[in-house]
Amino acid sequence: MWRSRGFRLYTVATEMALLPLALRLLPESVLTTISFMVGDSPTCPAFAFQTEVYWPSTAAALLRWNFLAVPLAFTLWLVTRGGRPSRVAARVVSAYVLLPALLEPALIAYDLFTVGAGCWEVWRPTAVWTLSMSAYWTVCAVLILLAVRPARPAPPRLIRLRRTAGAVVACCLLLGLIGVDQGPDIRFTGADVAARSMGEGAGSRDTTRNGDRDATEPGCDQWTDEHRSYGDTAPGDRERAFLCLARAVGGFASRLAKLSDREKLAAGRALCRVAGRPTTEPRVRTVLDEAGADDWNYMVMRVLVFLCPDAVARTWPGLTLSEADPQRQNEEYQAVMTSHCADPARRLRGVRQATTALFVGEGGGYFIEDGDFVGEEEPSYALDKAAEAILWGLSAHRVSVITAVENSSVCLTVKVLRRAPRVRPAGWEAVVETGITSPSGKLGLTSWEGGDPLPDLAVSGPGRYRVRIYVRDRKEAMMSVSELPVEEHLVIVYPGKSRKTVYHESKR
Repeated sequence: MWRSRGFRLYTVATEMALLPLALRLLPESVLTTISFMVGDSPTCPAFAFQTEVYWPSTAAALLRWNFLAVPLAFTLWLVTRGGRPSRVAARVVSAYVLLPALLEPALIAYDLFTVGAGCWEVWRPTAVWTLSMSAYWTVCAVLILLAVRPARPAPPRLIRLRRTAGAVVACCLLLGLIGVDQGPDIRFTGADVAARSMGEGAGSRDTTRNGDRDATEPGCDQWTDEHRSYGDTAPGDRERAFLCLARAVGGFASRLAKLSDREKLAAGRALCRVAGRPTTEPRVRTVLDEAGADDWNYMVMRVLVFLCPDAVARTWPGLTLSEADPQRQNEEYQAVMTSHCADPARRLRGVRQATTALFVGEGGGYFIEDGDFVGEEEPSYALDKAAEAILWGLSAHRVSVITAVENSSVCLTVKVLRRAPRVRPAGWEAVVETGITSPSGKLGLTSWEGGDPLPDLAVSGPGRYRVRIYVRDRKEAMMSVSELPVEEHLVIVYPGKSRKTVYHESKR
């Protein structure tokens, strides 16, 4: 049995079933490919079924265990010494392996015969891999069937017939692949759309380079320089607006900016299909990496809104608004940013409290001060090195707080209490507490750029107060390329007469 023909065939089939396990040891970037479809590709029902129904389904997951099913069937064949149960099991496993192997080629053939050669552009990026793996698993299934087939000498005439049929099928397949008629390429590229929209002809500056137009061509400045919004862009100009902005978004989507216009449109639509989904999903991460983007930041979404406004509006609704309503646009932007901030001390209930994404401008930082104080400005107090990690200025009527980021937002929670709470530095990088005086009985927290209205911090009217500031995630915020707030601050204000500045060591 160990030297039999069936043993050798079954051994090869088992090795073929186990070989794909080695591919899992390779980096995901080596194995992952992304299929960018052209801008005006036809609707291919079989491709849609494969990507949207079959791959995510439980049935597809159950058909991916060849590396387990084949060795088990081989083991049964060895134990029963080729008995009837092992032959039945072998045929079942062969069908199990063969079913998904034949399904995907059938889907490709269905689209090509029912829709036409245009669907080949949709399938082509993955067709070689798909057909190769289908052939691989078909060979594996055939080897299993041959291994359990009883050895019977075939008539010479039948042998010649099989060989001839195999040669004819191979030739037909080769001729079919070579002769696939993809038809003339009559699709418009992004450059064609831009030229057609702008009325290419006399008086227009031709800056064509390798089939693309320069981002500085006449008409682009209304989106790249004047920042015309989606709501103020005519429907016929939105694709051109996307191309203009995509060329100028190198700092946020570096690879997208380097693509040709046709590839930009294809990549943009690929991004639109997963826009706003968590970046931890492998498919989303792959699409973002292909575009050279780190995440769904504001700049990337501002470009995509011209291709897929509905998808972008789910997370950045302000980008779909007209600039004729700037107040609403700012409110939408602020609401999106604030939605990523949470109260870090939910159990501590204040007389007044608020959580917001506070935008800090050039240089960063914000102030807690008596804005209604009238009189000479008092000199700043000296600070020790520990307190300087959080404060960059301190006087009788103002506390100036440092932020690690600038021209960005931080998550800020303020709580106004009537008495001092316990100091809980655990989980925070640093905590500092100091005193401030409010002669007018009004204390406010502001940055240079403003933000959501925050409550009055002087709960007891004119007098002295203590200000306690917690900070964390400053290093992470400095390394982040996201538009979303990362750095977090908690400010607690309560009545207190002491002016002493105290730095609490972090217990994080």
